[in-house]
Amino acid sequence: MSARFRQFLRIVNPRTVARSTFDGLGVFCAVILTWEHIVTIQGSEGPSMYPTFNVRGDVLLISRWYDRGRGIKVGDIVRFNHPSFVHVYGAKRVLGMPGDFVCKDPGYSTDVGADNEMIQVPQGHIYVAGDNLPWSRDSRNYGPLPMGLVNGKVIARAWPPSRIQIVHNPFDSSQIE
Repeated sequence: MSARFRQFLRIVNPRTVARSTFDGLGVFCAVILTWEHIVTIQGSEGPSMYPTFNVRGDVLLISRWYDRGRGIKVGDIVRFNHPSFVHVYGAKRVLGMPGDFVCKDPGYSTDVGADNEMIQVPQGHIYVAGDNLPWSRDSRNYGPLPMGLVNGKVIARAWPPSRIQIVHNPFDSSQIE
């Protein structure tokens, strides 16, 4: 036992410990930078985006390049800090960009356009809604979402393995045949 310990002490010297610590810190910093500024993951929870995402169990890959609404378009699914709840993220589809006119429907309603009331999305805001309208808390409830609350765009479903796929924008003209 003491021979192995002496051999271990010969291998582990202050220089080796310092180098391992430095390498570990470098990896840690790279992971944090990637997580905060390039890509992150989030679990899907709740019925508001059904059938696009399952009520529970889907893990979403989110690109952080679209922070603060940069480069998003109508039809994209964005992740945002929820305007009504602290430390809660939401993911909804963009229905209106700044300056667009959208139909203002009552919250939790399936009657799209029943009121015939249109609103213009203010500058610096977007209008979002879930794909499952009667079960979605979205811009119909809290109004247009400030683009400063947007912190990413959902680019793929990463889990479960049987449903891994890239999330496409259904309104993207390059995919219409």
